[in-house]
Amino acid sequence: MSACDDKALNIDDCWNRIGIWRREGEPCPRLAKLMHCHNCEVYSRSGRTMLERPLDAPVRAEFTRIYAEPPAAAQAHNRAALIFRLGDEWLGINSRCVDEITGARPVQRLPHVPGNLVKGLVNLRGELQLCISLGGLLGLERGDHRPRMGSVGIGDRMIQIQRDGQRYVFPVTEVHGLHRYHDSELHSPPATLSKARGTYTRGVLAWRELQVGMLDDGLIFHSLERDLR
Repeated sequence: MSACDDKALNIDDCWNRIGIWRREGEPCPRLAKLMHCHNCEVYSRSGRTMLERPLDAPVRAEFTRIYAEPPAAAQAHNRAALIFRLGDEWLGINSRCVDEITGARPVQRLPHVPGNLVKGLVNLRGELQLCISLGGLLGLERGDHRPRMGSVGIGDRMIQIQRDGQRYVFPVTEVHGLHRYHDSELHSPPATLSKARGTYTRGVLAWRELQVGMLDDGLIFHSLERDLR
């Protein structure tokens, strides 16, 4: 609170003259009981006067400009996805369904389980979770598993996803992290995508000069529940 403001509003800043912020002179007799100027009604009343003062023209104009902006401008990014790499492919999945990201864990194979979808069981925090092959579901071929962004190799990370009580774990080559985007940034999947991968891809997002396939998490959970019965 400046002296100019005090004079314009006719405020007596006694807390600076005889209160706890005084530099010299006798203290206010009320301090013996109140201990601090914050507890004094004079200080509180002056504060309310400052807060209720009319806005200056420049400040009023700035607030008017901010509140006049359309709602869409304040919501530039309406989604968040976890971006990760699986072999040669960069993929993204809705962050809301991501339960945990962890380092690689040993996978206990299950005997007499046909197909390339189920990898086995993995122990996460003392609980056995079903480990699946996301690449098997998407029809991805094995690609380059050398680290590109700081990971140490294939299966360096495992991602646990959950939805409506369903939980699955799948290994990935590396994890970038969360990325926010708007639906308008998604482009239609190219015709060159395999039928399986194209089915599970909502759209393609341009990211770091790469094309990231944004997965349809609802369809993934539906397919896993159906195929694992």
